[in-house]
Amino acid sequence: MSHPDTPGSIRTCAARMIHAVEVYERDGNSDKLRQALLDATLPVAQRADLYKLGVKRQANHIENAKWLYYDDQLTLELDEFPNGKFIPPHDHGVWEAIVLCNGSLKHTTYERVDDRSVEGHSELKVVEEVMMKVGDIAMVVPPSDIHSFEAMTADTFALTIVGGEYSPLRHYYNLQNNTYAVRTPRALRETGALAGAPR
Repeated sequence: MSHPDTPGSIRTCAARMIHAVEVYERDGNSDKLRQALLDATLPVAQRADLYKLGVKRQANHIENAKWLYYDDQLTLELDEFPNGKFIPPHDHGVWEAIVLCNGSLKHTTYERVDDRSVEGHSELKVVEEVMMKVGDIAMVVPPSDIHSFEAMTADTFALTIVGGEYSPLRHYYNLQNNTYAVRTPRALRETGALAGAPR
């Protein structure tokens, strides 16, 4: 167990991330935000009891996912990516960062290069493809927030940091057919999170 004020505590990590986001909202420097998020989360990623922390969350593409920290503007999640499962290109509508804790993850970011004049048609260009190792961070920021990923080993775990609520309507891209579909993510459909408030 980590003391609340140590660098590896969730509370300290959350405070450092919140400060990093506040700075980003003033200066718009995503490279600085990326480094600050890495600095804030690495002590958590290195905790011996990391995989015992958190509460279960409903995810879109994976089964083993937990909340470590949540507010309506920032979340910290612990996610396991199944070995060999390709998560196709998609967007979020908010920035997202992934810090690899264990295993190996192939992470690809894309830029949309078509003129967007034909509904359902898209052309994506690879901007960056990296083989992440433990301690690496990958980040996507709108309007360049399209990414895909695939775990290359068993027991691939990452901390995922999200800068707000995911968009309720997301674009899912098919690289082979140069098409996209707009859908509500599974987690929002299945949890009833989009249901209206009680009257």
